[in-house]
Amino acid sequence: MRNDVDPLDLRILLLAVEQPRAGVREYARQLQVARGTVQARLDKLRRLNVVSQWGPEIDPAALGYTTKAYVRISLSQGVLDDVTARLRKIPEVIEADSTAGDSDMLCVVVARGPENLEEVIQRILTVPGVQRTRSETVLRQRISRRVHPLLEGLRRESTGG
Repeated sequence: MRNDVDPLDLRILLLAVEQPRAGVREYARQLQVARGTVQARLDKLRRLNVVSQWGPEIDPAALGYTTKAYVRISLSQGVLDDVTARLRKIPEVIEADSTAGDSDMLCVVVARGPENLEEVIQRILTVPGVQRTRSETVLRQRISRRVHPLLEGLRRESTGG
């Protein structure tokens, strides 16, 4: 665990994950600490980039983007930043990471169906520096993105139990 994240910070983070709409006053009540303490801790966690964002989590499928795929991209050398900037302009590319291994980037892409996915992949292929792609279409999400188990593990470590 990071030295600058203590057991109280972890308890605040757990509450924020478990009850995201409760608010600072309610977190303070449940933790039996001052509201200002909770707010100061949340501000610190934002500064440390432990908390990267606040806001609703929106499901692209609910907006009509029912197809999700992982697109692996192989690049020419020296074009990573330029390709990244151009991929940002493709709305259906909702996440992109540079990787080590068989490909240079891994993108999460959403589409309105298989035909639209093909169109999105074709747009990716037109980006200068993209050599080839390899796609894997998601059939069904089995475990959604989660951090609660990580926080619980850190909390147990910090309290010795």
